[in-house]
Amino acid sequence: MLQKGGTSLVAYVSNPWIVKSVVKNQPRVKLFCLPFAGGSSVAYRDWGRRLPESVDVIAIEIPGRGQRMMEPLITHLPELVEQIARHIQHELDRPFALFGHSMGATLAFELSHFLNRHYNAAPVGLFLSGRSAPHLNDREEPIHQLPEKAFWEKIKSFEGTPPEVLQHKELMELLLPIIRADFKMVETYQYENKPPLDIPITVFGGLEDVSTPREHLEAWQTYTTSSFTLRMFAGGHFFLQKQSAAVLEQLVRDLNNVIRL
Repeated sequence: MLQKGGTSLVAYVSNPWIVKSVVKNQPRVKLFCLPFAGGSSVAYRDWGRRLPESVDVIAIEIPGRGQRMMEPLITHLPELVEQIARHIQHELDRPFALFGHSMGATLAFELSHFLNRHYNAAPVGLFLSGRSAPHLNDREEPIHQLPEKAFWEKIKSFEGTPPEVLQHKELMELLLPIIRADFKMVETYQYENKPPLDIPITVFGGLEDVSTPREHLEAWQTYTTSSFTLRMFAGGHFFLQKQSAAVLEQLVRDLNNVIRL
Protein backbone atom coordinates (compact mmCIF):
# COMPACT_ATOMS: atom_id res chain seq x y z
CA MET A 1 0.00 0.00 0.00
CA LEU A 2 1.23 3.49 -0.84
CA GLN A 3 1.36 6.36 1.59
CA LYS A 4 0.05 9.49 -0.09
CA GLY A 5 2.58 12.28 -0.09
CA GLY A 6 2.05 14.55 -3.10
CA THR A 7 5.49 15.11 -4.67
CA SER A 8 7.33 14.00 -1.54
CA LEU A 9 8.79 10.55 -1.20
CA VAL A 10 6.28 7.77 -0.72
CA ALA A 11 7.10 4.14 -0.04
CA TYR A 12 5.55 0.72 -0.04
CA VAL A 13 4.97 0.04 3.64
CA SER A 14 5.33 -3.70 3.03
CA ASN A 15 8.50 -3.29 0.97
CA PRO A 16 11.09 -0.87 2.36
CA TRP A 17 13.35 -1.48 -0.63
CA ILE A 18 11.03 0.48 -2.93
CA VAL A 19 10.51 4.24 -2.81
CA LYS A 20 8.39 6.30 -5.21
CA SER A 21 7.81 10.04 -5.46
CA VAL A 22 4.86 9.92 -7.85
CA VAL A 23 2.36 7.16 -8.56
CA LYS A 24 1.99 6.49 -12.30
CA ASN A 25 -1.23 4.70 -13.26
CA GLN A 26 -0.36 3.10 -16.60
CA PRO A 27 3.38 3.41 -17.20
CA ARG A 28 5.01 1.89 -20.27
CA VAL A 29 8.23 1.16 -18.40
CA LYS A 30 9.50 0.94 -14.84
CA LEU A 31 12.83 2.63 -14.19
CA PHE A 32 14.66 1.22 -11.17
CA CYS A 33 17.27 3.68 -9.87
CA LEU A 34 20.21 2.57 -7.73
CA PRO A 35 22.18 4.88 -5.40
CA PHE A 36 25.77 6.09 -5.48
CA ALA A 37 28.06 5.48 -2.49
CA GLY A 38 26.66 7.19 0.59
CA GLY A 39 23.48 8.02 -1.30
CA SER A 40 19.87 7.03 -0.85
CA SER A 41 16.55 7.15 -2.68
CA VAL A 42 16.53 10.91 -2.05
CA ALA A 43 18.89 11.33 -5.02
CA TYR A 44 15.97 10.41 -7.30
CA ARG A 45 13.13 12.11 -5.43
CA ASP A 46 12.36 14.57 -8.28
CA TRP A 47 12.63 12.14 -11.15
CA GLY A 48 9.10 10.78 -10.94
CA ARG A 49 7.70 14.29 -11.29
CA ARG A 50 10.12 15.35 -14.02
CA LEU A 51 9.88 12.26 -16.22
CA PRO A 52 6.83 11.47 -18.40
CA GLU A 53 3.72 9.71 -17.15
CA SER A 54 4.85 6.68 -19.15
CA VAL A 55 7.94 6.22 -16.92
CA ASP A 56 7.40 4.84 -13.41
CA VAL A 57 10.46 5.82 -11.37
CA ILE A 58 11.28 3.39 -8.56
CA ALA A 59 14.22 4.30 -6.33
CA ILE A 60 15.88 1.45 -4.48
CA GLU A 61 16.46 2.12 -0.77
CA ILE A 62 19.24 -0.10 0.51
CA PRO A 63 19.77 -0.83 4.23
CA GLY A 64 21.42 1.70 6.51
CA ARG A 65 20.05 4.95 5.05
CA GLY A 66 16.85 6.92 4.63
CA GLN A 67 13.92 5.22 6.32
CA ARG A 68 16.19 2.19 6.84
CA MET A 69 18.86 4.03 8.82
CA MET A 70 18.72 1.60 11.76
CA GLU A 71 19.27 -1.51 9.64
CA PRO A 72 22.74 -3.11 9.32
CA LEU A 73 24.87 -1.93 6.42
CA ILE A 74 25.76 -4.42 3.69
CA THR A 75 29.39 -4.50 2.53
CA HIS A 76 29.30 -7.49 0.15
CA LEU A 77 28.01 -6.52 -3.29
CA PRO A 78 26.75 -9.95 -4.43
CA GLU A 79 24.69 -10.22 -1.23
CA LEU A 80 23.12 -6.81 -1.86
CA VAL A 81 22.35 -7.64 -5.50
CA GLU A 82 20.64 -10.88 -4.46
CA GLN A 83 18.53 -9.07 -1.87
CA ILE A 84 17.52 -6.31 -4.27
CA ALA A 85 16.46 -8.88 -6.86
CA ARG A 86 14.42 -10.82 -4.32
CA HIS A 87 12.59 -7.72 -3.14
CA ILE A 88 11.78 -6.27 -6.57
CA GLN A 89 10.83 -9.49 -8.36
CA HIS A 90 7.09 -8.84 -7.92
CA GLU A 91 7.54 -5.40 -9.54
CA LEU A 92 8.74 -6.96 -12.80
CA ASP A 93 5.23 -7.14 -14.24
CA ARG A 94 5.96 -4.87 -17.19
CA PRO A 95 9.02 -3.74 -19.19
CA PHE A 96 11.70 -2.27 -16.95
CA ALA A 97 15.06 -0.51 -17.19
CA LEU A 98 17.87 -0.01 -14.68
CA PHE A 99 19.75 3.20 -13.93
CA GLY A 100 22.68 3.58 -11.56
CA HIS A 101 25.27 6.24 -10.85
CA SER A 102 28.81 5.36 -9.69
CA MET A 103 28.34 2.51 -7.17
CA GLY A 104 24.76 2.28 -8.44
CA ALA A 105 26.05 1.54 -11.94
CA THR A 106 27.92 -1.51 -10.68
CA LEU A 107 24.82 -2.62 -8.80
CA ALA A 108 22.65 -2.13 -11.90
CA PHE A 109 25.08 -4.10 -14.07
CA GLU A 110 25.30 -7.06 -11.68
CA LEU A 111 21.54 -6.90 -11.04
CA SER A 112 20.91 -7.22 -14.79
CA HIS A 113 22.92 -10.44 -14.87
CA PHE A 114 21.31 -11.78 -11.69
CA LEU A 115 17.73 -11.10 -12.82
CA ASN A 116 18.40 -12.66 -16.19
CA ARG A 117 20.01 -15.76 -14.69
CA HIS A 118 17.71 -16.40 -11.73
CA TYR A 119 14.38 -14.81 -12.71
CA ASN A 120 14.49 -14.99 -16.51
CA ALA A 121 13.90 -11.24 -16.52
CA ALA A 122 15.97 -8.82 -18.57
CA PRO A 123 15.74 -5.02 -18.62
CA VAL A 124 14.92 -3.33 -21.91
CA GLY A 125 17.84 -1.01 -21.28
CA LEU A 126 20.75 -0.58 -18.89
CA PHE A 127 21.79 2.99 -18.05
CA LEU A 128 25.17 3.31 -16.33
CA SER A 129 26.48 6.65 -15.10
CA GLY A 130 29.86 7.80 -13.79
CA ARG A 131 31.43 4.36 -13.51
CA SER A 132 34.34 2.65 -15.24
CA ALA A 133 33.83 -0.74 -16.86
CA PRO A 134 34.22 -3.56 -14.28
CA HIS A 135 37.64 -4.78 -15.43
CA LEU A 136 39.04 -1.27 -14.86
CA ASN A 137 37.56 -0.56 -11.43
CA ASP A 138 40.44 -2.06 -9.43
CA ARG A 139 43.02 0.34 -10.85
CA GLU A 140 42.34 3.00 -8.22
CA GLU A 141 43.85 2.95 -4.74
CA PRO A 142 41.23 1.85 -2.16
CA ILE A 143 40.17 4.51 0.32
CA HIS A 144 37.69 2.79 2.65
CA GLN A 145 40.37 2.10 5.27
CA LEU A 146 41.96 5.55 5.24
CA PRO A 147 42.06 7.56 8.50
CA GLU A 148 39.01 9.77 8.92
CA LYS A 149 40.63 13.05 7.83
CA ALA A 150 42.24 11.56 4.72
CA PHE A 151 39.03 9.71 3.88
CA TRP A 152 36.95 12.89 4.00
CA GLU A 153 39.50 14.76 1.89
CA LYS A 154 39.13 12.12 -0.79
CA ILE A 155 35.33 12.25 -0.58
CA LYS A 156 35.43 16.05 -0.93
CA SER A 157 37.44 15.69 -4.15
CA PHE A 158 34.46 13.99 -5.81
CA GLU A 159 32.46 17.23 -5.27
CA GLY A 160 29.23 15.39 -4.57
CA THR A 161 28.80 16.20 -0.88
CA PRO A 162 26.93 19.46 -0.16
CA PRO A 163 29.03 22.09 1.70
CA GLU A 164 26.41 22.26 4.46
CA VAL A 165 27.05 18.57 5.17
CA LEU A 166 30.82 19.00 5.25
CA GLN A 167 30.41 21.85 7.74
CA HIS A 168 28.12 19.86 10.02
CA LYS A 169 30.26 17.68 12.31
CA GLU A 170 27.39 15.59 13.70
CA LEU A 171 26.02 14.89 10.23
CA MET A 172 29.46 13.90 8.96
CA GLU A 173 29.83 11.49 11.88
CA LEU A 174 26.46 9.97 10.97
CA LEU A 175 27.39 9.57 7.31
CA LEU A 176 30.94 8.31 7.82
CA PRO A 177 30.13 4.61 8.47
CA ILE A 178 27.62 4.58 5.60
CA ILE A 179 30.08 5.96 3.06
CA ARG A 180 32.91 3.76 4.34
CA ALA A 181 30.70 0.68 4.05
CA ASP A 182 29.71 1.56 0.50
CA PHE A 183 33.31 2.16 -0.56
CA LYS A 184 34.33 -1.12 1.05
CA MET A 185 31.62 -2.87 -0.95
CA VAL A 186 32.76 -1.30 -4.22
CA GLU A 187 36.49 -1.64 -3.58
CA THR A 188 36.29 -5.31 -2.57
CA TYR A 189 33.98 -6.20 -5.48
CA GLN A 190 35.59 -8.67 -7.87
CA TYR A 191 34.11 -8.92 -11.33
CA GLU A 192 33.60 -12.53 -12.43
CA ASN A 193 33.79 -12.99 -16.17
CA LYS A 194 30.35 -13.58 -17.72
CA PRO A 195 28.95 -13.69 -21.25
CA PRO A 196 28.01 -10.22 -22.53
CA LEU A 197 24.47 -9.03 -21.90
CA ASP A 198 22.10 -8.95 -24.87
CA ILE A 199 20.54 -5.61 -23.95
CA PRO A 200 21.28 -2.02 -24.98
CA ILE A 201 23.77 -0.27 -22.69
CA THR A 202 23.85 3.51 -22.46
CA VAL A 203 26.66 5.10 -20.47
CA PHE A 204 26.64 8.66 -19.11
CA GLY A 205 29.84 10.44 -18.10
CA GLY A 206 31.22 13.79 -17.00
CA LEU A 207 33.69 15.53 -19.30
CA GLU A 208 35.74 16.71 -16.31
CA ASP A 209 35.48 13.52 -14.25
CA VAL A 210 39.13 12.56 -13.67
CA SER A 211 38.13 9.44 -11.72
CA THR A 212 36.21 8.03 -14.70
CA PRO A 213 37.92 9.00 -17.98
CA ARG A 214 36.20 8.62 -21.32
CA GLU A 215 38.16 5.51 -22.32
CA HIS A 216 36.99 3.77 -19.13
CA LEU A 217 33.40 4.55 -20.08
CA GLU A 218 33.86 3.42 -23.67
CA ALA A 219 35.13 0.07 -22.36
CA TRP A 220 31.55 -0.82 -21.36
CA GLN A 221 30.76 -1.61 -25.02
CA THR A 222 32.41 -5.03 -24.66
CA TYR A 223 29.79 -6.01 -22.05
CA THR A 224 26.88 -6.16 -24.49
CA THR A 225 26.11 -7.83 -27.79
CA SER A 226 23.39 -5.24 -28.36
CA SER A 227 23.76 -1.51 -28.98
CA PHE A 228 26.13 0.71 -27.01
CA THR A 229 25.86 4.48 -26.61
CA LEU A 230 28.07 6.93 -24.71
CA ARG A 231 26.70 10.31 -23.62
CA MET A 232 29.05 12.94 -22.18
CA PHE A 233 27.95 15.94 -20.10
CA ALA A 234 29.71 18.99 -18.73
CA GLY A 235 30.92 18.52 -15.17
CA GLY A 236 32.88 16.22 -12.88
CA HIS A 237 31.92 12.99 -11.16
CA PHE A 238 28.60 14.38 -9.97
CA PHE A 239 27.55 15.93 -13.28
CA LEU A 240 24.27 14.12 -12.62
CA GLN A 241 23.36 16.77 -10.05
CA LYS A 242 24.51 19.88 -11.90
CA GLN A 243 23.27 18.75 -15.32
CA SER A 244 20.08 17.05 -14.17
CA ALA A 245 17.84 18.69 -16.78
CA ALA A 246 20.10 17.69 -19.68
CA VAL A 247 20.60 14.19 -18.26
CA LEU A 248 16.86 13.57 -17.83
CA GLU A 249 16.05 14.90 -21.30
CA GLN A 250 18.62 12.55 -22.80
CA LEU A 251 17.46 9.66 -20.63
CA VAL A 252 13.91 10.04 -21.96
CA ARG A 253 15.17 10.06 -25.55
CA ASP A 254 17.27 6.97 -24.94
CA LEU A 255 14.42 5.17 -23.17
CA ASN A 256 12.23 5.97 -26.14
CA ASN A 257 14.78 4.25 -28.38
CA VAL A 258 14.39 0.95 -26.52
CA ILE A 259 10.67 1.11 -25.74
CA ARG A 260 8.17 3.47 -27.33
CA LEU A 261 7.04 5.85 -24.58
